[in-house]
Amino acid sequence: MTGYFYDCRVRDDVVQVRRRTGPEQLQISFKRTVRVPDNSGTSQLPPDLGNFPLYKVQTYANSLPPEMVAKGGVFLPMYQREAMWINFTANSPFAIKVYVGCVNAISGEPAAGSASAKQRRALLVSQGEPIQDYMVVPGQSWLDGIASSNGIVKQFVATPLGEGYTVEAQITGHEENGGLQIEITPAVVSPAGSTRVRVEICTGQKFEFCVPADAKVIYLQQMIHGISGIPIEDQIFVCCGQKMPLFERIADWVADWCGTEPLPIYLLQEQRGGGWTEAPPAKPETKEMGIAAGGSIKQVIVRDIWPAGTWHKTATIAFNVQILNASAFEEVTGFPALKTPVTMETYAELGLPFFKLYEEPSNVHGSFNKVKSIGEMDGVEDPNFAVPTKNINDDPSGARSAPQPAVQVKDGNDEDISNPAGALREFRHVSEIEQELRAMNINASDLNKACWSPKEGEELADGHLFSF
Repeated sequence: MTGYFYDCRVRDDVVQVRRRTGPEQLQISFKRTVRVPDNSGTSQLPPDLGNFPLYKVQTYANSLPPEMVAKGGVFLPMYQREAMWINFTANSPFAIKVYVGCVNAISGEPAAGSASAKQRRALLVSQGEPIQDYMVVPGQSWLDGIASSNGIVKQFVATPLGEGYTVEAQITGHEENGGLQIEITPAVVSPAGSTRVRVEICTGQKFEFCVPADAKVIYLQQMIHGISGIPIEDQIFVCCGQKMPLFERIADWVADWCGTEPLPIYLLQEQRGGGWTEAPPAKPETKEMGIAAGGSIKQVIVRDIWPAGTWHKTATIAFNVQILNASAFEEVTGFPALKTPVTMETYAELGLPFFKLYEEPSNVHGSFNKVKSIGEMDGVEDPNFAVPTKNINDDPSGARSAPQPAVQVKDGNDEDISNPAGALREFRHVSEIEQELRAMNINASDLNKACWSPKEGEELADGHLFSF
């Protein structure tokens, strides 16, 4: 089992998850950005305005509130009603759950679970609706908000705990957790270890992967599809001047490779007709912040195309990301507060772009019917702003990225930041959950007869299930 041990550490304001005895790694960063208009419209992807700085909770245990110290992990400073998005990069597959205040950002279900939540999900399965509650990286490069509908997320926006704006408050009725909880499940690593390969695609982009020693060429197809969106059926791999059969082991090609660098593989894309299809469309009172819903953004949650056996379910790592309001930041850390975020109005006046990524619709989203955006709760609709749009399909992995300034070393403590208590819920592949729920034979009439707590607000109205 030692081959499955992973470290979770902070490096230059990036959380790095890495296998101790191998090259497999995942990097997660939290991006500053502009708040998109909170109205009936839907925005394209907002920009990367640099990383939020990350600080280890234990380093500042004497100056942080006790409730934040108890949760551990890392914290970052945000201004009230400032927006953020999360960036993911990996060289091998990882499944990732993101919770906002212990509410799953993809499914909308609380981590605690309940019998009624299970019934709701069984109904979704019976109706052919997706119930995937995690993301897969490579594939999902970013997460900008809660997956409110097909191809749409509502932006992550920081608000103080105790005011009722957070997703946690609106779904569970209380605000006890705040921040974010992130759970990472790595892929199973072959006992024989892994092999390094470098794939160059027709645009000139190069991707380096760690693949299991027993992986077949079709494994690379899935990786490239996740990163670039190139359809699996259009991918042809060439190595050493020869076409690579899909069901041959990659390691067999490595054995014939005499170089010391990763095995070079070239991807030729079969040309077909058609094209891409676009997915459908103050002063804080407490130091700790939570996540509320902001304006709508076009973003697809990518389906998990890996088989259930891909994921090493008992190797899940979890860590907490707490949010400290910016006004208390200097008091806690001794560092100057961050510059205030750029407003949408200023960003538009500068003529800077939003980013457009054409993605195949996946229909993966959650039950967020009860969750209102900040604007909806305040009864205020933001104006629209004219901003240019930049198409980033030619370089989806790097097009939103901003140059990062030199990072100030905040402390020399290199301790692991993972939560020793582990995951809030055991990771399960979507197919395993679907199989269990289908056996329940739940339909809408069954749920109509059930008794729910009015506090949870679970009811059927106009034929739609409102979930908590």
